[in-house]
Amino acid sequence: MKSDNSINSTSTVSSDNAVNSTTRTNANNMFGNEQTVTEATAVTEQPKQQRIGKQQRKSDFADFKATFLAPAKLVNRHALNIEADLWDQLERVSRILGDRGTTVSSYANAILAEHLKQYADDIEIWRKL
Repeated sequence: MKSDNSINSTSTVSSDNAVNSTTRTNANNMFGNEQTVTEATAVTEQPKQQRIGKQQRKSDFADFKATFLAPAKLVNRHALNIEADLWDQLERVSRILGDRGTTVSSYANAILAEHLKQYADDIEIWRKL
């Protein structure tokens, strides 16, 4: 029996292109990720957001740095296996934004501690389900 490969010979429109008409912009952020902007978002007016001043940004950064990027000596350590791209992102943040002595391990430790503190009540409820 002869297979018929000419079925898809007509030009078809991809359903992704027909349904989602997005315009991609190559606005790289700190991690090199591409950010997408949909045409609907670009056309419709967003509600005006209050402008964040330079002093507020500095204050927010100081809080972030004190919470997550404080150099810490880890005493009772354990190995943690994570993806290489995630490690690269953590290393980049800790190297660029952290002080001397800030390591990926201390940054990851602070992130995990904050996460567990934030979700402690929910985790306890979920544990009892």
